[in-house]
Amino acid sequence: MTVSIRPARAEERDTLGALKLRSSLAWGDHVEELQALPEAREVPAAHLPHVVVAEIAGEIVGFVTVLPDDVATLAELEDLFIAPEAWRKGIGSMLLAEAERRAAALGARSLRVVAGARARPFYEASGFRFAGTVATDLAPAVRLRKDLA
Repeated sequence: MTVSIRPARAEERDTLGALKLRSSLAWGDHVEELQALPEAREVPAAHLPHVVVAEIAGEIVGFVTVLPDDVATLAELEDLFIAPEAWRKGIGSMLLAEAERRAAALGARSLRVVAGARARPFYEASGFRFAGTVATDLAPAVRLRKDLA
């Protein structure tokens, strides 16, 4: 299995949005709320310059979005979604490593993410630490932060 990482293309917005929703629904949590939430199925056009995708055999199997923060030393990991059939193959870790590289290239010294209960262990295993709680449209979540080298 060869995974390639590359910048997203404008014409892939619908594909990325569909992957985002499919990945979110795969857990079976908040199904009706997610289906009714427009942002659960879209990647804003303004985010595209900050999105990279993972591909296997020409098929997009995941993506990550890293946005610059208003504070120059911070970056925000906005989205990290993997197609359910590609879970547990290291793709999320590959995209997270790329997100960290991109955040550092933006000049960030820390990368932040808002994570739900299911995603929290993944981020914590990757070195993120608790930085607070936040309310989301679906459920309370945590803000996690990782200092970048």
